[in-house]
Amino acid sequence: MDIADALKSLALDSWYKLLVWIGGLVTLGAIFIDVQVLTNREILPFSIGVLLIGLGEWASRREEPFERETAHGSIFRGREMTRFHSVPGNTMTIFGLLSIILGLYQVFAS
Repeated sequence: MDIADALKSLALDSWYKLLVWIGGLVTLGAIFIDVQVLTNREILPFSIGVLLIGLGEWASRREEPFERETAHGSIFRGREMTRFHSVPGNTMTIFGLLSIILGLYQVFAS
């Protein structure tokens, strides 16, 4: 596998990949940078939750070929990303939501 192909899969062409980038960067920031507004302990569950939701959605997508007939009779062929229910994807999404709820609890309980 070429490094260029690996970097192409990290392109921000879908909303769930953006969640992975944002969640990953904020998680690293919450681990290594001292935050003044909220504590790092309050920010970390939010960022991990966003990261897990993004990874869960990414795991629940696959590229499938399609064939559609156009209005004037020709056939259009291509590939599109479709969502399906996968156990790892749904598990990561559920844990991401639980992590965000835990973060909300920590913010409002303090």
